[in-house]
This record gives sequence, structure tokens and C-alpha cells, in this order.
Amino acid sequence: MLTKLIPKTTRLSSLLLVVALGVLGTLALLPLRGPAPVAADASAREFSAERARPVIEKIATEPRPIGSAAGDAVRDHLVAKFRDLGLEPQVRSATASAAEPDQTAVVGSAENIRATIPGTDGGDRVLVVAHYDSVFTGPGATDDGMGVATVLEVARALTQGPAPRNTVEFLLTDGEEIGSLGARGYTESEEAADPRHTVVLNLEARGTDGRVVMFESGADTAGYVPALAGRPPFATSVSDEIYALLPNDTDFTVFEDSGYTGMNFAVVGGSANYDMERDDLAHQRPEVLQDMGSTVLAATRRLAGQELDVSGGGDLTWFTLFGLLARYPVWLGTALAVVAAAGSAAAVWWARRRGAIRGLALAAATLPLPLLASGVVGFLGWQLLVLIRPHYADFLFGDPYRPGPAVAGLLVLTAVVCVSWLVWMRRGRDAATIAAAVLCWSAALTLLTAVFVPGAGYLFLWPTLFGAAGLACAVRLAEGSVGLPWALAAGAVPGVVLFTPLLAVLFPTAGLAFSGAVLVFVALMLLPALPALPGLLPLPVRRSVPVALVTSALLGCLLVGGGAVVDGVDERHPAQADLMYVHDADTGENSWYAGAGSDNDWVGRHVRGERTEVAGRVPALAQPGGYRKGPARAGKTPVPVVGVEDGAKSGGVREVRLRLSAEGPTATGMSLYAAAGAAKLLDVTVNGEKVPGRSNRPGESRWTWGCHLVAPSDGAFEVVLRIRGTEKLPLRVFAYAADAPADAFVAPRPKDLVWTPSGFGHAAGMRGVEV
Repeated sequence: MLTKLIPKTTRLSSLLLVVALGVLGTLALLPLRGPAPVAADASAREFSAERARPVIEKIATEPRPIGSAAGDAVRDHLVAKFRDLGLEPQVRSATASAAEPDQTAVVGSAENIRATIPGTDGGDRVLVVAHYDSVFTGPGATDDGMGVATVLEVARALTQGPAPRNTVEFLLTDGEEIGSLGARGYTESEEAADPRHTVVLNLEARGTDGRVVMFESGADTAGYVPALAGRPPFATSVSDEIYALLPNDTDFTVFEDSGYTGMNFAVVGGSANYDMERDDLAHQRPEVLQDMGSTVLAATRRLAGQELDVSGGGDLTWFTLFGLLARYPVWLGTALAVVAAAGSAAAVWWARRRGAIRGLALAAATLPLPLLASGVVGFLGWQLLVLIRPHYADFLFGDPYRPGPAVAGLLVLTAVVCVSWLVWMRRGRDAATIAAAVLCWSAALTLLTAVFVPGAGYLFLWPTLFGAAGLACAVRLAEGSVGLPWALAAGAVPGVVLFTPLLAVLFPTAGLAFSGAVLVFVALMLLPALPALPGLLPLPVRRSVPVALVTSALLGCLLVGGGAVVDGVDERHPAQADLMYVHDADTGENSWYAGAGSDNDWVGRHVRGERTEVAGRVPALAQPGGYRKGPARAGKTPVPVVGVEDGAKSGGVREVRLRLSAEGPTATGMSLYAAAGAAKLLDVTVNGEKVPGRSNRPGESRWTWGCHLVAPSDGAFEVVLRIRGTEKLPLRVFAYAADAPADAFVAPRPKDLVWTPSGFGHAAGMRGVEV
């Protein structure tokens, strides 16, 4: 009978299983600890963070965006560093454009730095890439000063031994932060490496802390992913599948689009300091630099010493397991998925025949409920956090400086959701039925992922295989057996090992704003362990169980809300704000516009009223939700200078030539916008680089076409518009500065407030013209 007392041995066995799963999860997390920095006096063939870090200290003292004087100085310094290594660096300039559908185009002149260690045999090549520019508003110590320092130290280490079999080329690109212009210029040049014989290793950052993650790969992974085995970072083919669904781009995206393959590396933790003024030396961690460097050096050495099979080699499923790299062919994973599904069906059939399960249909039908409820927990948790701390919404992905208490609370609430479903299902069902219901869904997910997202299939394949074997064994065990909980929850063993490190990386990657999606993965990890818990739950369910669940839920809410309450704003944990100064050269009006962080008291002294859409007047400001506006004192900011000259006319198409420049303070960049109307903009040529016309800003008010202009080769932009028709075409031109004029502020910016990343900067002059 289900209501009889559970033997003490079964209770003890269940308790030991829960403890064992906790220990396994902890052990699986240990490899996520970064390595200690290697001293400068280490072997010359090793990567040393202490030797590499002075490069960051030199180049990351101020923003170095494409086309800036600081960027030019960094370029010259890096060229000298390559020469000090005995290499012969070359600087290659190219005007390039990024013109993706439904995105404002970008055109500019990028200057790449190339250096090569020639190989001794064959035509294969390893291309190690990082970008030396930064965002316009931050010094970029981690993004991508760390990548640049890694490239130089890897180059130094590789020169301290015999020449490699394959050529190793080092490429420091310019303009990654604004359209990956340097990478585009390289791939379009005649000097570009042959994609059929090249593996690209791209070094990036999406945060400032944590283990290095190999988060993206190209095609035919069997030819190069095994090179990580000697010194693996955190790597999982799940991230490859997830990243493919996101709109994010890096230089690696350009290489992939040009037919190259390889691997993309980055750190993802600490995004609250990312791409802003706090991405500085104080927040660049030496152990993260050591992790990146040791990983890239080991992979480069291995790839440089072997024949590279980068076409037709096939794809792998891969993941790190207790610090080791596990991998197998995708076709093998698909075959095992079929075996796992068949084995699960056989185990459930066998259990039903032996009378071990009953009420399976309802249990299986309701099992998605805890998954959905976990997602809702994440969504509501984020709403609570923003209600308590509105400035959380201004952080990238809503990931603040101290998310730990909130994450812990969300985990507790997700566990409460899963156990609550178990308590509901325990009425009239035993543990074997719960295990069978979990196994049915696990088998279905195994097949679905094997077909549609094979890189994620391993997360469900191994729990399904273990779960099917465990259920088959459990049917043969006597009721009350010590081994029964272990057999029923067998799928939880690989589940905890595989999911735990992935979740530790997914939380900082997705942030609290998208924690609902991560909590679904948490529930998927917990569900296979639920059959072990009935041994700890008295039947019939007594008052102590719901009391424990309610208490745990309150604890989770307290951790989420209480953590936000005590997470105040100070100089070490500043809030973020976006306040832009705009000078209208046509009317003389000076205005402040605030989007993110506009509820801050200091920002509120500059703007007033509710947020409204302003893109119709200021097309550079098209943030969803609109902006608050306020009058500003006069201050110095770049002002566009527009020269117009009518050109040739033929077949109803006329050419208009513009010369765009800026007067006043040095401009970090310019933008050109065209309004919709009867006139049809066919295409635009900027400094010889053509980009499509028509519409690339759908839904962005009347200004339906736009182009950002950076790094002019001769101090000005020569623009040719080809327009069909005779109607006048309204244009609006912007010139930007990184900082708003100090004398325009009503008070100095508080030390507990920092700027959000904001395109070209926080000041602009604009001018309208019709052509």
C-alpha cells in the first residue's frame, strides 16, 4: 500500500542519493575556477599573464575607437611590439562597409595589423584574431585589450621554439565595435588567407570575468575542436546552438560569412562593467587573461602542428566534463538518441507489464507545468527586482554587479515548483510512475534535439540512457530496497554533471532579465532527481510537507527581494544613465535627451516630463520607449558641415555629391539619414564604398534610411547619392563627440553614476538639408 510507512533504509538511501547529487554538482563546478596567473619569469614557451598584462596597461588608458588619435597611437605601439618579437608586421588600410538588411549601414576606413610566423610545410594556416579598437565611451581593457595582449604573448611564445608546421598569422583588426569593418576589409582583400586551408581563432569579450568560453564554432568542427583537448576552456556545443539564434555579431561572423571556419572565445561574466568606462584596468582580472592565453596558445600549437582538415571533416557534439573535453560525431549522437528512445519505450512497457507504474498518463501530461512555472518564476522575479531597483533595467541583460542573492532565490523557487508538482503527483502514484513520466519527456526531448539542435542533444541523451536503464532495474528490485531510489533517479546523475556547469555560465550570459529561460533548464535538471524524493516524503502527505514548501518559497522570495533591497548604489556599484546633448545647428536649440537611467535624480535635473518618441526630429535617437527631453545650456560640440553639388542626370536618375565634415571639437563619427517620400534613394557611395539605398530602418519614423560614417581617410566623407525622381530628398546629418560638454551640465556627474554604452558618444550636433 502507498500509505504504509517507508523503511528507514529507504529514507537513508534517498538522503544519501540527494547528498551524492549535490557533491557531483559541486565537483562539476570546480573546473569553472580560473587558473592563477603565471609569473613573468616562467618558461619562455609558456603563456604568462604577468608578461602580457603591460600591453593592456599601455593601450587601455582611454577609449581608442576607430579613426581616433588614441587608436592611431595604439596601432603604432602594437606594430612596434610585433617588431620587438622579430616579426615583420604590416598595416593594411581599407574602406569597408556593413550593410545588413533592416540595419543602419556603416562605412569607414579601417587599419588592420598583420604579422606572420611562416610554417615549414604545407599551405595550412592558423589565423589568430583580436580587435584593437574599443567602444567610443570606454577604454576596453577586457574588450578587447585582453585579446590583443593574448595575441602578442602567444606570438612571443611561438617564436621561442622550432618553427610550426603550419603558418600562424596574427591579425589585429580595427573597427570591430562599429560594423566589424576591419574584418570585412581583410576578407575582401586579395591578401586574405585561403578559407579552405585556414582555421580562425577569434578572441572576444562579452563581460569582464569568469572562465573563458568557446561559445561559437564554424562548420566541420571535427577538424579543429579536438585541439582544445590539451587545455580546454569551458566549451559546449549548446552555446553554439544558442548563439546561432541570437542577433549578436563579432569579427568571427564576418569570417564565417566569407567561408572560414574556426572557434570564437570570450569571457561572459561581469557584464555590468562591459563596454563602458568601467571596462578598465581595475576590472581586468589577470586570471582571466591567463585563462584566455593558456587556452589559445595550446590550441594554436596543436593546430599549427597538424594537417588541417577544414572541409568535409564533419561536425562534433562536444562539452567539458570535469575539466576534460568530451566529444563525439553528431551522427553517433543521433544513433544513440534512437537507441535511448527505444530503450525508454521498452523500459516503460516492461514497468507497466510488471504493474510497477499506474496513472502515468496524467503524470506525463502535467509534467510540462513545472517547466512553464519555472519560466514564470524568472519573469516575475525580474519584475520584482526592477520594481525594487529600477536601475537594474539599464544593465546589459539586466545583470547587475551582485546578482548572487537573486539567483539563489530563483533557484529555491524553481525547486519549490518542481517538488510541488511531485507532491501533487504522489497522490495515488508511486516513485516508479514519476520516473516513467520524466523518462517519457526526456526521450522525446532527446529525439527532438538530435534532429533540430544536435549540439544540445547530449543534455538529454545521457540522462535518458541512464534513466531507461535505471527504470528497467528498478522494476526488478523489491519494494523498500536500498537501491530503489538510486535506480529510479539514475538519469539525474549525468543530468547534474552536465547541467550544473552549463547553468553556471548561462546565468551571467542571459542575465536576470532572461532568467526565466535559464530556470527552465534548471527544472529540466531537477526533474530526473524527483523519483528519489518520495523516500523522504511521508504518505499520506502530512502538514509538514506543505509547510516546508511554503517556508522555502518565502525564503526564495526573501533572497530575491531582500538581495535587491541591500544592493544599493555607490561608487563601487554605480547606476547607469544615458544623457545625450544635442545641438540643432539649424535652429540654435540645445537639448538634453535621456533614455536609460532617466529616472535618476541627477538625470532628472536635465530632462522633464514623460518619455516620448523623438526619432522623427532626432533620428539618431530611436530607442524603444522613447526619451525624456529638457533644455540645455550652450556648449561646444562638433557641428556638421555639408557641401552639396549636383551631379549627372540620366534616365530619370540624378546624382548628388556631398562633402561631409565637422567643425569644432573632434568628432568620433557622423551619421547621415534620409527621409521617406516620393524621391527614391537607389544607392549611396561613401569614399568609394557603395551601400544600398531604399529602406534599412523600418519602423524608425520618417527617416527610413541611415548610414554611420567613421574614420574618414582624408578628414572628410565624399558621398554620392543616386536618386530616382526630381522631388527634394530631406537629409539629416549628425556629428558626434564622446563626451557631453561639461559646461552644459547643471551639476557635475555624481561618482555613483556611469554612462551606458551609447553609440558614438553623448553629444551631437545635427543639421538638416534637402537635395
